[in-house]
Amino acid sequence: MLAVKDRPNFITTRQQQAGVALPVSWVDISNPDPAEAERDDLAVYKQGVAAGAATFRRLEGCLYGNGRIYFTSTSGGDKSLGQVWEYAPSGKDHGFLTLLFEPNDPSVLNMPDNICLTAGGSLTICEDNGVANFVRVLNRKGELFDLAKNVFAGFETREFAGVTFSPDFKTLFVNIQVPGVTLAIWGPWQSI
Repeated sequence: MLAVKDRPNFITTRQQQAGVALPVSWVDISNPDPAEAERDDLAVYKQGVAAGAATFRRLEGCLYGNGRIYFTSTSGGDKSLGQVWEYAPSGKDHGFLTLLFEPNDPSVLNMPDNICLTAGGSLTICEDNGVANFVRVLNRKGELFDLAKNVFAGFETREFAGVTFSPDFKTLFVNIQVPGVTLAIWGPWQSI
């Protein structure tokens, strides 16, 4: 599990500042498939915490691109509205963890989930909040804007999921999880 150097059991879910690169390393999990996991959903997590690993809340979306790993903590952050993180590897067992974005208002971003990269290097983010769900874009400058809103009649509160691009980056595909609809969106993705 990931651990923040010189800060054992670091809590990522509160009082974080976007843009601060935290030096990190990895701790080994001695038994990744313990028998007690049948009764205790946190059995593996507890091993990591005992070794000094960091704690995140509800990790969901994750991808590798631009030499980095991007991931979301769907209900992390001071207001439990979510966080978008970046891990930049540096050497075999080291790297830097940086909070890219944490909203203060649910109208800006509310419970980020699935993510992918645009051709221009921006992050496309699906929301999973049970209210009004958007696909939003976080550009390399740290600016967030709306790309799409779920207005599918009768399913407006259902989440977008499975966002991905075609191999040529000309078509963005995204699903509305319920009722199980896939959308294809064309746009000037090189400029986003």
